[in-house]
Amino acid sequence: MKPLDTLVGATLLTAVVALLGCPPDDKKTPAPTPSGACEKVGQSCEYSPGKLGTCVQKDDCKTGACFVCQSQH
Repeated sequence: MKPLDTLVGATLLTAVVALLGCPPDDKKTPAPTPSGACEKVGQSCEYSPGKLGTCVQKDDCKTGACFVCQSQH
């Protein structure tokens, strides 16, 4: 094989890999729940605009809205 053929082959392979890239990620990350819409413990939520939080259960809650969005930091 000539050096020019090897160079052309390597360039072509690099171009194909660069154009095709990686396949898309099949896993979908669940979108954060808007603040105040927590339904279960551990659910992702938006604590404030642009800030992620986690849904937690209020201590000693005996009525309806026992889940709140708590900051992760």
